[in-house]
Amino acid sequence: MHSGIMPSVLCGLPSSLPVTTVVNGGGDNTLVSEIFSIVSLCASSLNKDSPTNETNGMKGKLNNPHGLAFHSCLLLATIAQFFKSAGRNSALFILTTSSKKQQSRLSALAHFFSSDDGVPSSLQPHCASAMLAFASILSLESGASSESSVSDIAMPLVPRTGTLYDHLKIHHKDENEKCCAAKNCRLSHWHGLRDGCVGLLECRLKWGGPLAVQQCCASGLPQLLIHLLGSSTFGDSQAIDHVQDLVGLSPIGVVWAVSSLSHCLSGGALIFRQIMLHNEHVKCIRDLISDAHVKLIKSWAGPGGGKNGVRDTVNAVIDFLGFPFVAVQNASTLPSATASVSSGFLLNVASPGAKVCREDTETLKAIKENMEKYARILLEVKYFFPFPHGSLHDTLHLSI
Repeated sequence: MHSGIMPSVLCGLPSSLPVTTVVNGGGDNTLVSEIFSIVSLCASSLNKDSPTNETNGMKGKLNNPHGLAFHSCLLLATIAQFFKSAGRNSALFILTTSSKKQQSRLSALAHFFSSDDGVPSSLQPHCASAMLAFASILSLESGASSESSVSDIAMPLVPRTGTLYDHLKIHHKDENEKCCAAKNCRLSHWHGLRDGCVGLLECRLKWGGPLAVQQCCASGLPQLLIHLLGSSTFGDSQAIDHVQDLVGLSPIGVVWAVSSLSHCLSGGALIFRQIMLHNEHVKCIRDLISDAHVKLIKSWAGPGGGKNGVRDTVNAVIDFLGFPFVAVQNASTLPSATASVSSGFLLNVASPGAKVCREDTETLKAIKENMEKYARILLEVKYFFPFPHGSLHDTLHLSI
């Protein structure tokens, strides 16, 4: 992550490759190709119905396939996260341009979290690590269209909404229950146990269409995400060196969780009222860009930390808190408000708020009727949009 060269070397990429250039990466004879082979071998080793072990003469060679899969997937996730932080937005850097290899590699990762035996009583490290690798690779496709070949291959492999909900509930701390040890909530010093799960949830919501959003809202996932995000912030009194992530979300996991919550808001008037019109919920998200939390993110040495991590967190929070304004503007016949809002960065058409279509009259009516109340909530939780002076008034006026 910190060398700036190792991920490219592992994928066989040219050392002088411009950031915006997409090339075939992770092909044959690269180290990443060998890592995927190890993942596939571990998957076959754990598949009782597969004859692969004996056919390839590998029976008995893997004494700890779970541990080997765990470390291999964690390495793949770290490589993908490095590319993301470096602005290389394409999964082809790791998966190659071959649809056959893309299918094979993503299927091998999915094997570890797509068991038909039911949801386990605990989220096993190798399962969480595979989820993280899968989600991290798909996150490279954030700028791609939903028709991309990688997303077409990946979406059928993403677990059902109910399965993801059950995984996120595992080890969830009750009010009368003692916190689990930090070691049970982390994959490594850089990665949280739940990171991959919320990453896959974001993928399902982003590419699954309105039905995925409805299923997520019906399962109660938005409320669970709010609870997790509220538990992931730290008070001013806690020293950075002693912070323990008892929730299992790293800074990247937090951004994925906030993004998932933003996508859920397009699920109807009821979910909008339940999430956006409660002071404690808005304050929970606002606290993610408090001085204390921003300081923690900036000092985070792993993926999702530093100045880029602060930027990603702030952008995710703005997308969430700006959702009503984007939805109203997107459906309104009034002149665009973007001219008075930081050159349009807040009310961007790519924001989840733009998913609320003009035909969804019930949701739009609920948003418009409660806009003044929402504005008061923003003031009560002491949140101010990063607008030029006077722009907040202009935006509220146009939206209302």
